[in-house]
Amino acid sequence: MAGCGGSPKQTAKSSPTAEEAAYLKKVQVTPGRVEAAQNFLQHTVTTIHGTVTNNGKKTILYLQISLTFSDIEGKPVEQKTAAPVSGNTLALKPGETRPFKVSYDEVPAMWNQAPPQMTPKRLVLAGE
Repeated sequence: MAGCGGSPKQTAKSSPTAEEAAYLKKVQVTPGRVEAAQNFLQHTVTTIHGTVTNNGKKTILYLQISLTFSDIEGKPVEQKTAAPVSGNTLALKPGETRPFKVSYDEVPAMWNQAPPQMTPKRLVLAGE
């Protein structure tokens, strides 16, 4: 639950422990579909769907991922971050797979419209 056991957002700003850095290898992020829609202000909002899987034996309280958008030649054109597991969501338990989505008002003009590459970058594990 949010608010129990300290704030993952605050902890995520501190330096990761060696255990947390090593645990990133046990997190699988899988891109899904990409949707574009007009919001009520007639701006295009791009929503990117994916799933995150905890392949380890610890509970994840916070997970930050990077999304790398590429051009038609496959060269990176922009990188954004998202937190599919945070103080606003339930913790990700060992063995659990969960869908997530992130929305952006602005995406790179040169983007090839394919799902961006998603890489786990930062996490906070539940205490011992």
